[in-house]
Amino acid sequence: MNAAHLLLALALPLGQAAPAKAPEPAFHLLLPSVSYGAPLRTAASFAFFRSVSDPRQQLTEGPLVEAGIGQGGWRVSAGWVRFEEYVGLDLRAVVTRTFAAPRAATPRATYAGAEAGLTIAYVRVSAGVAHRLGGSGAKATIFTWAGAVQIPIK
Repeated sequence: MNAAHLLLALALPLGQAAPAKAPEPAFHLLLPSVSYGAPLRTAASFAFFRSVSDPRQQLTEGPLVEAGIGQGGWRVSAGWVRFEEYVGLDLRAVVTRTFAAPRAATPRATYAGAEAGLTIAYVRVSAGVAHRLGGSGAKATIFTWAGAVQIPIK
């Protein structure tokens, strides 16, 4: 090996760019909340969010699952959330089972539907539509809505 080959072999590693820093791992949030709406009336829930994007970016998104219980019934939901700074938008599939006195829904019935939500800081508002899967009564399709205060816990 001559001197030129030796200099070239030493210079190549020095001229290479440093390896890219691996993105930080995804983070998780627990979102306990208290809400009022239809059909659950006053309710408490817990949601779990898992970020699938780089948390160093302004835009964070990922799946979310939630379970809640209230005066008018219980519900579970799953969907996708996008947060940009303190504003979030979500779209969820929702299953609700009503108790004896729900707001604007058939008592003791099961509903399934979709819901969209907007979160600004700690306040979330949502609206959706659900269709009755089980139970009997006059309200086969209902309008769902809620206003909530939620506290993110890392």
